[in-house]
Amino acid sequence: MAALLPLILFSLSLGGVVVACAGYRLLRIDARLRERVHGSGLRQTPTSRLPFRLPRLFNIRGRDRDEVEKRLRKAGYFDPAAIEVFAWLRVAAAVTAALVSMAACMAATGNPFTPIFPTFAAAGGTYIGAKYVLQMRANARERILTAEFPFLLDLMLMMLESGVSLDQCFRAIARDEQVAVPNHARLVGMLVDDLDRGQDYQVAFDRWATRVAVNGARELATVFRQSLFHGMELVPSLREFVREFSQRRVARAREAIGAVTVRMVILMLVFFMPALFIVLAGPPVAAILDTLRSSVP
Repeated sequence: MAALLPLILFSLSLGGVVVACAGYRLLRIDARLRERVHGSGLRQTPTSRLPFRLPRLFNIRGRDRDEVEKRLRKAGYFDPAAIEVFAWLRVAAAVTAALVSMAACMAATGNPFTPIFPTFAAAGGTYIGAKYVLQMRANARERILTAEFPFLLDLMLMMLESGVSLDQCFRAIARDEQVAVPNHARLVGMLVDDLDRGQDYQVAFDRWATRVAVNGARELATVFRQSLFHGMELVPSLREFVREFSQRRVARAREAIGAVTVRMVILMLVFFMPALFIVLAGPPVAAILDTLRSSVP
C-alpha cells in the first residue's frame, strides 16, 4: 500500500493539472465569445496575447495608439494583438537598420560607431517610416475594397430583385462569390459568422462597417439596418451607392492617369532632356572650344 501511495498522488496531481488546463481553456473560449457577442472584439484587450511584452519606452500609447489602431483596421488587421505585433515589428526593423548601418561603417572605417549619425538616422527613419508603410498598406486596401464595391452591390441588387432576403443574400455572397469579390466575400463571411454566434444585427453591421473602413460603409450599414427593422425599400438606395462607388472608381482612375503623366514628365526631364541638350549643344560648344584653342599662341 505504501508503494502505491506515490503513484496515487502523482495520478491525482496529473488529473488536477489536466482539469485546470481544461478549465482555463473553457474560460478563454467563454471570454472570446463574450467579446464577440458584445461587439468588443475589435478592441485591444488589457492582457497581452504575446509571450513577451515590449519595454514601456516602446509601447504605443495615447493618440499614437488610436492612430495606429485605426490604420491597422483600415489595413485589414483585426486581431486584438495587432498593435503589439506592429510595435514589435517596428522595433525589430529599427534595430535591423541600425545593425546594417553599423556593419557598413565597420566595413568602411573599421569602427562601427564612426560615423554615428548614419546609424541613428537609419534607425530613426525606419522607426518613423513604419507608420507610413502601414498607411500605404491601408490606402492600398481601401482602393481595392472601393473598386470591388460596385460588383458587390450589383450582386446584392440581382439577388434582392430575384426575391432573396437580405440575410440570405449575405450568406450566398460569403459562400459562393469568393472569385467575383474575394475581399468583400471574406468580410461578409465574418459578418455571417457574427450573426451565427447570436450577435445582434445592429452590432454585427457596426462591426462589418468597422472592418471595411471605407467611406460610405457606415452609411451602407445604416441602410441595411433600416431595411431590416423599418421595412425601408433597399433597392433604390443600393442603386445610389452603386453610382457613387462607380464614380469613385472613375475618379481614382483619372488620378492614376494624372500621376502617370507627372511621372513621365519627371522622367523625361531627368533622363531625356540632358541627353538632348548634349546632342544639340555639343557641336557648337566643341566648335567654340576649338576656335579658342586655335587662337591661343
